[in-house]
Amino acid sequence: MKGNTLAAALALGLSARSVSAQVGAYGQCGGVQYSGQTTCVAGYTCVYYNDYYYQCIPSSQVTSATTKTTTKSTTTTTKSTTTPVTTTKSTTTSVKTTTTSSKTTTTPVTTTKSTTTTTKSTTTSTKSSTPTGGIKYWFSFGDSYTQTGFDPTLQQPSYSNPMGNPPYPGWTSSNGVNWLDVATEKYNQSVVFCYNLAYGGATIDANLIPPYAGGVLSLTDQTNQFLQYYASAPASAPWTASNTLFSVFIGINDISNAWWRSDWSTFVDTLITAQFALIQKMYNAGGRKFLIFNIPPIDRAPANLADSASDLATFHTALALWSTKLQTYIANFKTANSGTTFWFYDCNADFSYVLNNPSLFGMNPDLTLYGTDPTYAWNNNFHPGIIIQDYLGKRVAAQLTGFW
Repeated sequence: MKGNTLAAALALGLSARSVSAQVGAYGQCGGVQYSGQTTCVAGYTCVYYNDYYYQCIPSSQVTSATTKTTTKSTTTTTKSTTTPVTTTKSTTTSVKTTTTSSKTTTTPVTTTKSTTTTTKSTTTSTKSSTPTGGIKYWFSFGDSYTQTGFDPTLQQPSYSNPMGNPPYPGWTSSNGVNWLDVATEKYNQSVVFCYNLAYGGATIDANLIPPYAGGVLSLTDQTNQFLQYYASAPASAPWTASNTLFSVFIGINDISNAWWRSDWSTFVDTLITAQFALIQKMYNAGGRKFLIFNIPPIDRAPANLADSASDLATFHTALALWSTKLQTYIANFKTANSGTTFWFYDCNADFSYVLNNPSLFGMNPDLTLYGTDPTYAWNNNFHPGIIIQDYLGKRVAAQLTGFW
């Protein structure tokens, strides 16, 4: 789908979910300071992950569990040790045809709660049930694969809402939680205050790849927001180099609008150079810990399946080149800037693992399907659903040794 197309699919529809008496599939159903509904819809069980997070998962996936009962004042826990599975944009659709599509994202509903009894699944992380250590800070940059709708001028992250605003899980492209939501509040190993500046439709620099619409905040704009609101470590975010992570998950919209260019092999350097110029600004402001993502297998998104085999092969090669180049730029940046720690997250590999093994995740094996059904791989024709997003968040949290 060549050209800057698919504006409808690029836009995030931020409609609110209607109020329900029960928590929907994969929604939050309990946790410290959680005040929402605690009963899951039919076929789902409220499962304990840690004292801060319970989630409605398919009852069929609760294979061997003990119970955890919570009240407003006391908590008793009995749970078994388990071993997690281990292995190892946003807003744009493909750029080779003129097909456009639309999407709507919804936010989950919360009502009231007093007590809850839940079960712990054997597929949960092996981390401590209660996060330990001091407060950590996390500045996140990206596109709609990461966006939650955070506004730096509104409520700031706190113990009651570690992601600040809007209410958890925010305005996402997955019809529920995304990877950052669960890495921050479900799979975290310490309390994390997350400032998510990611913006749907973002490219690295609007002068290099214009976004689908005016007003979209590029990585350049997001970095400037950080410099304006948080670089000085204000009272709302008293971060330091040692307790703070900077994550950058960008490039989906850039590559989607450029992979077919005849000069792609050199233009990719132009884009990644611009990305690292912005990371340099974060470093200059005091950032020392960086989490960098490559690009997921968007060549396998339903929006691109009508492309020819030859075009898809070229797209796949472009994604691989981006990943290789990215790792070279990381190495060069570390050499030029002392005291840095980088985590390179191969989200392409983990995303592909889920697509290649749908039965392991309770996912519908028909990868051409998309919609709000929580078992579908894709929420719409370009954005993954909550199963993939949850797994990415779990893998990110596991990788961040030295940050937690």
